[in-house]
Amino acid sequence: MTFKTLGLLIGAAVVALPMATANAGPNSPIASNGETFENAEIGYSKYSPSSTGTGVALSGASTLLSADKLEWLEAAVPMTAPIGTESIIGTDTRKMVSNTMKFPYRAVVLIVFDTSSGQSRCTGWMISKNTLATAGHCVYDPGVGFYASSSYALYPAYTGSSAPYGSCGAKTLYTVKGWANSGKDDYDYGAIKLDCKVGKKTGWFGFYWTKNNKKLKNKKVTITGFPGDKPYTMWYSKNKTTTIQKRRVFYKNDTTGGMSGSAVYLKKDKKCNPCAMAVHAYGTYGSPPYSNNNHGTRITKAVYKNLQKWKK
Repeated sequence: MTFKTLGLLIGAAVVALPMATANAGPNSPIASNGETFENAEIGYSKYSPSSTGTGVALSGASTLLSADKLEWLEAAVPMTAPIGTESIIGTDTRKMVSNTMKFPYRAVVLIVFDTSSGQSRCTGWMISKNTLATAGHCVYDPGVGFYASSSYALYPAYTGSSAPYGSCGAKTLYTVKGWANSGKDDYDYGAIKLDCKVGKKTGWFGFYWTKNNKKLKNKKVTITGFPGDKPYTMWYSKNKTTTIQKRRVFYKNDTTGGMSGSAVYLKKDKKCNPCAMAVHAYGTYGSPPYSNNNHGTRITKAVYKNLQKWKK
């Protein structure tokens, strides 16, 4: 077996961040291919359960992974995923997803990629037919640059032993200067443009923003992803949001490393279900609310606009 069969380049160089312009704000988007962006219209993004509403896999993709690919995945994703420091808060309430081909689980993506310290995993969630959202630290090392897009292997609905929708590669990685320049957790979000259109089969999440903190507090939210302490299986945790800040959302949902990039989502209305309010990325540390909650980057108006730009 060679890594070339999966399109991976071990130890590939990262792409350096271009110099920031004087008027560039922390939410100014950047891309691994140097792409520039125009303003996007404001509204809210509708979810899509897929064009057919079924869980039919792509042709030939429902079979078990070959022995060499499974061997690579097991070697590539350490059980203690080094990306993220998420936490179990009290009793572990996570539950394994038994049917990953059920919506919205089939729109949750296992991300495997190469970092300077080795292989790692994150979680992403489809936001269009060929784009997924994730954490900024899953695409960019602050002060260094983007990880090599050629090192990514993306598996929607991965089950622990099979890839029902096959795998995709990454064409372009996205994040913002607030994360790239300073590594601030309130700008820790990004996206990946896939080299396939698997979202036509899996469907995708909706996402929204609101200025009203009260409309986000004490909401029942779900976080679904691929925790590093589990054998490549998909798990979810349900709990409530607690503290809402200008650019952060705090909650009691249990997570561990590997779930970074997961959607923090709920049922908002008929047009947006599931509907994400934040991108999960961090565990407990420091003092309250950080010491007794996990948290993620809130989808603000600026974050929303960037996600809309990237998915187009």
